Amino acid sequence: ISDMGTVGEGIEKIHGYTLFIKDAVIGYTVEAKIMKAKKNYAYAKLEKVITPSLFRVEPKCAFAKSCGGCQLQAMSYEKQLEFKHNKVKNNLIRIGGFDASFLEGIMEEPVGMDVPFFYRNKAQFPFGYDKEGNIITGFFAGRTHSIIANTDCALGTVENKVILEEIL
Repeated sequence: ISDMGTVGEGIEKIHGYTLFIKDAVIGYTVEAKIMKAKKNYAYAKLEKVITPSLFRVEPKCAFAKSCGGCQLQAMSYEKQLEFKHNKVKNNLIRIGGFDASFLEGIMEEPVGMDVPFFYRNKAQFPFGYDKEGNIITGFFAGRTHSIIANTDCALGTVENKVILEEIL
């Protein structure tokens, strides 16, 4: 995997054909199954990690693979900051029309957090029912409306957890 996409998926190009592979990290060598093919690109499912990345870390969240909010947790925090810096820079070039050399002169490195967990810029807590008919809350699984039951995630504050558990 040579690059990362805008939502944290791994990217690799094979003979000019681009593959977007969910849960793949820069530096992986993988086996992947193409799930949806287009003329110039495809979405693939990670089947097997042949060689792990030097930037791979074990996600702290048990739901990191299934949740729609923890796409980068399998990558070291330092590499996450680098990815986010490059994402902003590339968007300023591609969308904003800025010259790369101009940005090199003015962009600063991202300021990381001491503890980069247990926060969200935005959170919505959908409520629904599990298979047994119990009321649950948590987060939507990536690109679905399926709720991953979880009140112990990066909810931001203890108060959020207390409120959600009281409602349940």
